[in-house]
Amino acid sequence: MNNPLNRYNIGQRDRLISNNDGSMDIYIQHDSHGKDKETNWLPAPTDTFDLVMRLYWPKQAVLDGNWTPPTVIPCLIII
Repeated sequence: MNNPLNRYNIGQRDRLISNNDGSMDIYIQHDSHGKDKETNWLPAPTDTFDLVMRLYWPKQAVLDGNWTPPTVIPCLIII
């Protein structure tokens, strides 16, 4: 999907911005949520899509099935 940032994935090499409490918001949506949030924006199609997380060198908790990935929280933003 073509997008204004030419961004097709987000990973640990990206310079993402963390929240004050150490958590991180990643915006996976079609339209930008504003210039101040574009660092953490992964453009997505307007239609359905698959979200995939790759784990390289996972810790034992992942291999044992005791780790759960962070929850994706759908948000409705009205600007």
